[in-house]
Amino acid sequence: IIEMAHSNHSINLDEKFTVPSKQKTIAFVLMAIGIISLGIGFVIYKDNPERIWANLLLDSVFFLGIVMASAFFMAAHYVAWGGWWVVLRRVAESISSLLPYAVGILALVLILGHHQLYEWTHKEVVDPDPILKGKTAYLNLPFFFIRFAFFLGILIFFNWLMRKSSMNEDKIGGMTEHKASLKWASLFLLFFAVYISVSAWDWIMSLDPHWFSTMFAWYAFASYWVSGISVLTLTVVYLKRKGYLSFVTENHLHDLGKYMFAFTVFWTYVTYDQFMLIWYANIPEETIYFKQRFMNYEGLFFLVWILNFIVPFFSLIRRDEKRKMKSLTIVACIIILGHFLDYYLMVMPATVKENHSFGIVELRLPCFYIALFLYMVFAYMAQRPLLAKNSPYLKESLNHHI
Repeated sequence: IIEMAHSNHSINLDEKFTVPSKQKTIAFVLMAIGIISLGIGFVIYKDNPERIWANLLLDSVFFLGIVMASAFFMAAHYVAWGGWWVVLRRVAESISSLLPYAVGILALVLILGHHQLYEWTHKEVVDPDPILKGKTAYLNLPFFFIRFAFFLGILIFFNWLMRKSSMNEDKIGGMTEHKASLKWASLFLLFFAVYISVSAWDWIMSLDPHWFSTMFAWYAFASYWVSGISVLTLTVVYLKRKGYLSFVTENHLHDLGKYMFAFTVFWTYVTYDQFMLIWYANIPEETIYFKQRFMNYEGLFFLVWILNFIVPFFSLIRRDEKRKMKSLTIVACIIILGHFLDYYLMVMPATVKENHSFGIVELRLPCFYIALFLYMVFAYMAQRPLLAKNSPYLKESLNHHI
């Protein structure tokens, strides 16, 4: 037990989380709803299977992005020698532990559904098209899955090593394991920097194989990164409301709020830049991307801007709003919904074209991914102390004040 500065209460270094039985029940119910809805969708939309596979791709890519964001959060703070985030480390580790499962689900979707999703997998379409023919050196299935296995396999491995070193640090203390975590984090970021572009090109941009944008990778990254920060924030707030994480103060919440605010602005910057440059150049091969989305998805096109920029920007611009759990919860939910719809606009116009709607699959399939998060993340969290008690930055984090 140690005592925090600026506080009159002591901290239990071995605090552990216990998964409520009710939460397990909710997770299983949601999982059942998602799986049953998917089965019903295959029956209802048997004449339009692209809609099912498009939803599976959308949900799987967005889910993987959120999980990967927590892994990146860990690695970036290790390399930056960050101290304030140590009290949040176990939450980030628990979310990133889902990485192998998220990758496995996406791999299954791509293996089984690539022919329904990607135009460039159809030989009869590629052969007479000089543009697609010229891209076959990159857009071919063997190389597509090699890239998938290579980058995600490496990132899973280094994330596992980071988490393993963190656990060993609890047992033996000292600087050895912290230095190991720093090494694994540096290698993680090296491959993650390339993964950002390759994953965006492969899984999303190649749905529109004639179109390209040099800013698309940053646009996609910004979307799932701010969503990942929002999920991390929601998890922290949930734990605090349940009486855990007593060592997390409004100062730590403030930093999470600053991340949400800052990367809302970053998303707006790269999204506007991409749109403005294409609009200004007015080249038909480039404008077709936005023309298709504006003509067939006009309401969503503007709603995404409202949810992803206007609402979080004006909600979090004040200092005190970043320090309130209620404000952070509301804004985080809005951000997650807004960026899910942002990914919806990336995927659906290229796959189902104008034949889109929000039916049983769109509304209920995400329940499966929510259930997987609720069950697996908190089960992992319950096996370990909630505080990295031997971190060399623990004292700095406990006494963090801004």
